[in-house]
Amino acid sequence: MKNRRIIFTDPTARIFCGVPTATIPLPVEVDALREVLHDQEVPRAALAALAIFHALTSGQLRSLKTTDLRDGRLFLANRAVLLADPVRTRLGAYPDYRNHRWPRTANPHLFVSQTTGCGVEPVSHVWINDVLGMPTSRLHEDRLLHEAEATGGEPRRICDLFGLSVGAALRCTSTIDQPGFIERSLRNAGPARRPGPE
Repeated sequence: MKNRRIIFTDPTARIFCGVPTATIPLPVEVDALREVLHDQEVPRAALAALAIFHALTSGQLRSLKTTDLRDGRLFLANRAVLLADPVRTRLGAYPDYRNHRWPRTANPHLFVSQTTGCGVEPVSHVWINDVLGMPTSRLHEDRLLHEAEATGGEPRRICDLFGLSVGAALRCTSTIDQPGFIERSLRNAGPARRPGPE
């Protein structure tokens, strides 16, 4: 109290309660991957292809410029990505869609929305997740898990392939050793883990 010049302190301030448990990345059901990848909506299929095959994050998708795509490659800040054929097909259809929808836009970003078509700012994370119908992180993590499983949990390969830190790669490689992971993967995957282009 002020009149008694007493200062109260929080008795729990110095008590350590540990750190929050990190979430465990889980694979996405292959039917859900096929659905979003083969969607007739051109932006959805293009976004999904980049996340499913090349593990692009929401931030990377937002920042892509039209000039970052050339010669069948995607040029990111820290690496160049040779695009898979299904990704090339879906991205090949996107420029026509973009030019038809926003023929006079000056926006340099590859993906444009109704809101950003009249400006130069990138689309929002919310827009990307809404178009995909799920968080981009789910598709990103699914791709990393698939690579970790395919390589027997080799973190160096994941770092080199996707430009990740060692810590981020270990988060995925350690998951495949969790009890029940193989069973969950097989149950979710069906006959083939990766959705084919057709």
